Amino acid sequence: RNNMPKKATSTPTKATTAATKKPTGVQKGKPGQNPLIERKPKNFGIGQNIHPGRDLTRYVRWPRYVTIQRQRRILMNRLKVPPTLNQFTRAADKPSAVAVFKLLHKYRPETRVAKKARLLKTATENKDAKVAKPAPAPNTIKYGLNQVTSCVEQ
Repeated sequence: RNNMPKKATSTPTKATTAATKKPTGVQKGKPGQNPLIERKPKNFGIGQNIHPGRDLTRYVRWPRYVTIQRQRRILMNRLKVPPTLNQFTRAADKPSAVAVFKLLHKYRPETRVAKKARLLKTATENKDAKVAKPAPAPNTIKYGLNQVTSCVEQ
């Protein structure tokens, strides 16, 4: 049961229908346009007009460095990096870089020639001794992921 009131329907009169009708003539479209040019809407159905070009950049096979830098940017935004590690994401200024490189140069690993000379020197010193005591290796900077993690764990 519907208790809503019925809508009032009115029959259109001749005056209202004449006022709402559009004037007939050759002119179609907006005023100021050429009336001889007829508008033809495109039909994109099967076998009809060709579809307009779409943005296919998402499906492009991008160069590897582009994909890597995009993935790195997303990862850096999502990960929470501790400040002790985050300080290495940016380049250092010139004076601090020079100081670090001086320190690293002082404690760089010994070359093969230097190691051979050190071992020969200890061998000649320990030639007569019954118990050979090796000369300690010089202090060097540890580098590389495995060496650094093993040093941290010790």
